[in-house]
Order: sequence, then C-alpha cells, then structure tokens
Amino acid sequence: MRFNGKKEAENVIKFVRDYYKENNIKGAVVGLSGGKDSAVVTAILVEAIGKENVVGVTMPCNSISEDKKDAEMIADFYGIECINYDLTATFNTFKSELDKTGIEYAENNLKNSDINVRPRLRMATLYYIAALYSSLKGGTYLVAGTSNKSELYVGYFTKGGDQVHDFEVISDFTVSEVIKIGEYLKVPEKVLYKTPSDGLSGQSDEDKMGITYDDIEKYIYAKPLEQEVKDKIARMHNNNKHKFNMPAYKRPRVGVFVGSFDPIHKGHMHIMKYLLQYNLVDKIIVVPTGDYWSKSMEASLEDRIEMCKLVQGKKIEISTTLNKYEYTYQVLEELEKKYPMDYLFLIMGADNIINFDKWKNIDHLLEYNIIVVNRDNIDINEHVEKFNKKDNFIVLDDFDFLSISSTYIRSNIESENAKEFLDEKVLNYIKDKNLYKK
Repeated sequence: MRFNGKKEAENVIKFVRDYYKENNIKGAVVGLSGGKDSAVVTAILVEAIGKENVVGVTMPCNSISEDKKDAEMIADFYGIECINYDLTATFNTFKSELDKTGIEYAENNLKNSDINVRPRLRMATLYYIAALYSSLKGGTYLVAGTSNKSELYVGYFTKGGDQVHDFEVISDFTVSEVIKIGEYLKVPEKVLYKTPSDGLSGQSDEDKMGITYDDIEKYIYAKPLEQEVKDKIARMHNNNKHKFNMPAYKRPRVGVFVGSFDPIHKGHMHIMKYLLQYNLVDKIIVVPTGDYWSKSMEASLEDRIEMCKLVQGKKIEISTTLNKYEYTYQVLEELEKKYPMDYLFLIMGADNIINFDKWKNIDHLLEYNIIVVNRDNIDINEHVEKFNKKDNFIVLDDFDFLSISSTYIRSNIESENAKEFLDEKVLNYIKDKNLYKK
C-alpha cells in the first residue's frame, strides 16, 4: 500500500489542531516511554497545538533506565515540559498489600499481574497530571493516546492501561507508517528506529508476541504470508476482542409506531429521529395499518409500505406482517411474542390521547409503555391523569413537533408545499405512481 508520510503527518496534525480548536481545549499530556510511538505523537502535538501546551511525563517503574534517558531527550528536542513521576515506590507498596490478603500464590503466578498493573498505574498518573494542569493553566488538558494500528490489531496493550486516553493520534498507522511520519517530522533516529519494547518485561515486543510487526502489517493489508503466521495473527486478533468492547446487558426498548402513513411525512420522521437520538427507544417498528378504519386510505397498503421503506434506517424497521391486525392491541400482543411487554413502547401523537379511552381493549393497552409527543398544543398531562397510569406514560410535552397534516399533503400534492413536507424519495414515488390525484 502506498503511503505518503508527509501528507499523512499534515493530515493528522490538522485533525488534532481542529479538534482542539472546535472543543476549546488547551493542552495535552503524553506519556513518554522513550520509544517511537510516543515520540511521533509528541512531534505531532507540538506542531498542532504548540510546544508550550504539551507536557511529557516519564514514569519509570523498575524499568530500563535507558528508556527514561531517551524520553527526556525527546522532551528536550521538542522543547516541551517534562515531568519525571517515578512509580517504583508506588508499585512496590501496591504489591506489598497482596501479602496481607491471605491469597496463596507462587512468584511466577504474578508475572502478568506485575506487568499489567504498571501501565494501569501510568494511566492513572497521566490523568492525575492532566487534571492538575487543567487547574493550573485554566484550560482543559487531555491525555493523548500513543498506540499504533499494528499493536491495536492484535490486542498488544493493557486493558485499562495504555488503552485509556482521551483521543487517538496514530491508531490508524502501522509501525512502518509511524516511522515514515516520524522521518518527515525529523524525530531523532536513536528513538525512531529503536527496537520496540514495553520497558518492563526485558523482552522486545516482537519476542513477547512471537510475531513481527512486519508480518502484522502484511496481514492487515492482505499481502502474501505463511498460513501458520496468518492463523496466529487471526487468533491473537480474535482472542483480544474483549479489550475493545465492554459486554453489557441492555434492555431492548422497541418503539411501535402504528398509523395510516398516508403518506409518511417529515413530521413522522422527526418524531422517530428524536426518539432514537435521545435513546428513548433503541429501534422503531413502523406499522402502516390496513383499511380497517372508518376513513379509508387513499393510497393502498402496498404503496404506503413502499413509501415507508424509502425512509427506513438501520434502527427503523417497516413491518409487512403486522398490517393484517385491525387493532393496535393486537399488534402489540403479536410483538410481545418476541419482546417482553415492558420493552414495548407505543408511540402516538397528542391528538390520539384525547380519545385513547375509547380504543379497543384499552385496559390491556394501558399495561404497555406509551410515548405521547406534543401536537397542536394539546394538554397531554390532563388526558394522561385520567388513566391513573402515569408511570406507563412518557410525555414529551416540550417536544418541538413538526406539525404536518396528511390530509393537507394529499390535497396539495402538486403544490410547492409538498416538497417542504415530504422526503424527496417519497414525493418522487407519489408522482411516479400518480397517487393522491383528484
């Protein structure tokens, strides 16, 4: 893959500069390990926000003294402030507490614990310094990430340690690409071409992983590689996915939007966008109704479904099976076979709440969650209170409703106003099908 170090360096410098400007951020704290990644990140930060706003931190912890010297050399080279925060005593104190727990262990059982707790202590230190400097300098200081694409791909980092930061700088660049950026930014060769290591285990990164960074890059960019090596990289990538995504139980909140949608218009879309944007529901099932109401639809069910599909999104599903039910409670009962009752949210406009007590099987409907959105300045709470089921209702009384009448749209489908109320794809569908023509 062709790579232009000059172009990419300038792109990432602009990215950082723009991010800081747009969010009114003052400075950055970067952990200086004495390796190429933190050196290149420092060079980028200095170019993006100025050396006076960059603070480097060395954090020795029973680690190689040469790394600290290289880190200080980088700080001097770029003219940034450098803080030495020795974590050796902190680490030793932390470890000494283990003997007080009564846990029985052999020293070899602590190998990974000892290696991984140090990046976590360093992470806490960087955030401690960032908070301090935010107070001292009267502006926000963020912790810069220093991980590259190669090590991230195989999960070669400590969860809760060097993986924790406020923004990424070189995470989309492989090791060789980081070096090319460093060459353009004139990072000192002693550090730029230094063999990567964690400075803790006494081994190089490649020795610890049992794989080379060159092989990882070949795998990422689909270049020829021995199958055994490919299998190992794939295994490392898959086995470390847990480091990227925190598994968490989440209740599925499903909005159910039942209506004629004759046609679906920007008012409907505004409601759905709002509910999804503010996480009131996780997905919405749109159910265009059949011709069961006293007022018949002007467009066929097939056409109304097709119009709805034109504006569906990743979190908006258009039902083609629930349309057979005559009443809303039947739609909800059918959905209850897939989703528990507590996770279903009936979506309605405020005009529907006025006569809601006359809906078929109202007692059962009141067992569901109901979202009522403001429309025509109706006093929603007045109508909700009479049901004595206030916990079941989410009243969006201050919702900025885009008031649109479907009847008006159908009567004025050929006017310029139609463009204001309808999505362009829906309007074109209506014109192609000659719908709503008098």
